[in-house]
Amino acid sequence: MNTRRAFIALISLFWLAIIVSLYFVLHKPISPAVALSLARAGGQLLIAWGLISIAGGLGAWLVSGERYHPLTRLAVQAALGLGIMSLVVLFIGSTLGLNPLLMWSIFIGSGVLFRRYISAWWKDWRALSAIWQTASRIEQTIAFSVGLIMFATLIATLAPPLKYDALVYHLTLPQAYLDAGRIVYIPWLMLWGMPQITEMLYTWAMALAGTEAAVALGWMIGLLSIAGIWGFVSQKLNARSAWIGVAALMAGFTTTSSLAWGYIGWMTILCGLAFLVIMDRWVTGRNRKDLILAGIFVGIALGAKYTAGVLLLCGLVMTAWFGRKEQLRELLRDLFLFGIVVALVSSPWWVKNLIFTGNPFYPLIFPSGAMDQLRLSFFQDQPVWGGWREAVFLPLYATIRGVEGTPGFNASIGPLLLALGTFAWIGWLQRSDDQRNALRVAVIFSLSGLVIWALGSRFSGFLIQTRLYFSLFPAFVLLAGAGYNGLSRITIPRVRLGRVVAWFVLLVLGLNLLQVGNAVLRQNAHNYLFSNISKEEYLLNNLGWFAWVLESIEELPDNSRVLMLWEPRSYYCAPKCIPDEILDRWIRESRSHPDANQILDAWQAEGFTHLLFYREGAKFIQRENARYRDSDWQLLETLLGELPDPLEFGDIYELYPLTKP
Repeated sequence: MNTRRAFIALISLFWLAIIVSLYFVLHKPISPAVALSLARAGGQLLIAWGLISIAGGLGAWLVSGERYHPLTRLAVQAALGLGIMSLVVLFIGSTLGLNPLLMWSIFIGSGVLFRRYISAWWKDWRALSAIWQTASRIEQTIAFSVGLIMFATLIATLAPPLKYDALVYHLTLPQAYLDAGRIVYIPWLMLWGMPQITEMLYTWAMALAGTEAAVALGWMIGLLSIAGIWGFVSQKLNARSAWIGVAALMAGFTTTSSLAWGYIGWMTILCGLAFLVIMDRWVTGRNRKDLILAGIFVGIALGAKYTAGVLLLCGLVMTAWFGRKEQLRELLRDLFLFGIVVALVSSPWWVKNLIFTGNPFYPLIFPSGAMDQLRLSFFQDQPVWGGWREAVFLPLYATIRGVEGTPGFNASIGPLLLALGTFAWIGWLQRSDDQRNALRVAVIFSLSGLVIWALGSRFSGFLIQTRLYFSLFPAFVLLAGAGYNGLSRITIPRVRLGRVVAWFVLLVLGLNLLQVGNAVLRQNAHNYLFSNISKEEYLLNNLGWFAWVLESIEELPDNSRVLMLWEPRSYYCAPKCIPDEILDRWIRESRSHPDANQILDAWQAEGFTHLLFYREGAKFIQRENARYRDSDWQLLETLLGELPDPLEFGDIYELYPLTKP
């Protein structure tokens, strides 16, 4: 009987497989092109996840984190691992080179070497299941909304990159390194001098699986940050406050949409979280090992972005505030120890700059490398934006007046971080000692960071931009969660204030979900992913006339070199294109060569065969930048008048051959 049943089962399965296969021979659910596109995207996600897993395993090998929530532990461990991996790429890329076989060997070898720790790190992700099962309906709604935002940005991640800074240098530098086969000095991109922790990770991902894998790696760094923040706030307050805090963070259009940009902001958020977690533990136990570890994370953050140095200043303030004031020698020793650790961890980036340009802080401070005094002044001397009101009431102005893509704060961070964080003091006396310690740390961290932000904004128009201070946001989230937690303690007859506030939070989060989802749909990223449109059509849909320009440059002979005027985005046309990265090329030319023929001769001597003139960009600079003189613009028109007729792109761009007619 058992044999007969087994035979019937086998025949049934065989028949089912035959009929289903024959059906889909003609009724194909997806075309080969779609299957190939999805397989490519899946492979890129696997590579990005593999790199994150290696970072987590490496961090788990070095730091146990047994006192943390599992999600906080995995975020802290991965942050440490990512910092180490970046320095490994810098060292190997500068010495042995970026041979794809070598990069794959290190990838596979690291996975094998740390497999036990990687497995342990993966197990911490199981906490997500328990969190969902114990969540209330409101908490699950927040989680579902955050999940939709993450999914929408993931779709955009798997399409060709579009955002400005990614096309200027975050992805252009890794591609230039891969083209050169090693980490080299790139004189035509002065932003090469910026610290490049994240760009090194992008270089590794691009070497293994292409550009989208690098952007997906950035998205996963964001996922780590969100998970770690939830775990920390949950451990210090409760699960509901953690969900509200995460919702406050994800209610900002810039913070959420930037997950898919290929930028470095989320790396600084991750480092800011790790710093906050470790400093909270140091304040409780005064263990110098924790202070050293906090310094390591600040060094990693500083190696990702110059302005993440705000963590260094905040750390010194916090060390002095919470340190051994009664023992001055011990306090000074702690301050020195923290500072020296930060300096040592971030030193590879200063050494790199010193070796190639003679300036450890290239392209800042003093002339060096490709930065002469004129360029340095043009780059650093940015007019201050706004007045002292913007500095004094900075949190309010950054929240209300900060709009993505506009001058000034240039970021939409949502209203909830400020609206809820203001009430973090409510219920102070009813909190446990552990909660009060954590909130004290977050308050000193936040206030010192805001003061540094406000003072910096009075020195340069650049330094008011909100995304330069993303490393402060984990502390803001903890305060927002505490604000909600405090408000929910207030009892009003027949009114559950906590529930009312939670519905406000859901409304704001839902509106941002609509905005992010609409932006992704307008990008047409889903159609690209399913091969309904080509890469060229996708870029044309999003970059407009610039996409046509890129196609024309692609068709030029291989030995062509295109000089760009007022166009800094060279990612899609490098190495043929030399970008105008800080929009200063013409002011340098006009001040160095007062005659149009001299300028043309100089360009030809440098090997340039074409000139890409961004006319709309020039009009904007002429209108907004007072450093240009009328004679500069007259000289430009004289030069253009002496060149052959250009290819015109909608009165926006003009592509000139650099020959005399």
